[in-house]
Amino acid sequence: MSTIDENTITPSVEDLEALTQIGELLSEPGHLSLHTESGEAVDLPEQLRRLLDSATRSLRAGSSVTLMDQARMLSTQEAADILGVSRPTLVKLLESGQIPFTKVNSYRRVAMIDVIAFRTMQRAERLRIVEEAMHSNKMEGLPVTDAARSDAVAFVSGKIDEDELVRITRARYGLE
Repeated sequence: MSTIDENTITPSVEDLEALTQIGELLSEPGHLSLHTESGEAVDLPEQLRRLLDSATRSLRAGSSVTLMDQARMLSTQEAADILGVSRPTLVKLLESGQIPFTKVNSYRRVAMIDVIAFRTMQRAERLRIVEEAMHSNKMEGLPVTDAARSDAVAFVSGKIDEDELVRITRARYGLE
């Protein structure tokens, strides 16, 4: 694995086998222990096990993983990068009151926990929109295909925006 910075790791092809073995260990029921070379053992708390399992699954899927203190204050660019938006778009979100911020001199700072809360709220709203659309499709007798489900997942996760989802859906049903 390589590190982008002190909090971010990126998987390499060489790590895949080890990540697979670690993932299997973390997914098995029962307790896990960490052992030192001197023979000391410490049980792994369940919350840490779940965190490691989640990180391992992401790394196995080829994603980078970043571990960050929720109390950390972020620059507007760091917050924008986490949300997958441009810095000017983030500033609009801040100035409209959708995400709290503080000013240090003339610089805006955003708490990591507020960025996470906004992202969680945004995903919940996107999920509501998708569920409503799929329900509407079912009520009208339209099929919900695997491709539509895949597009819905991309939309909920923020990989595509609402305009792109509409464009893809219209093209799929020949409405362009």
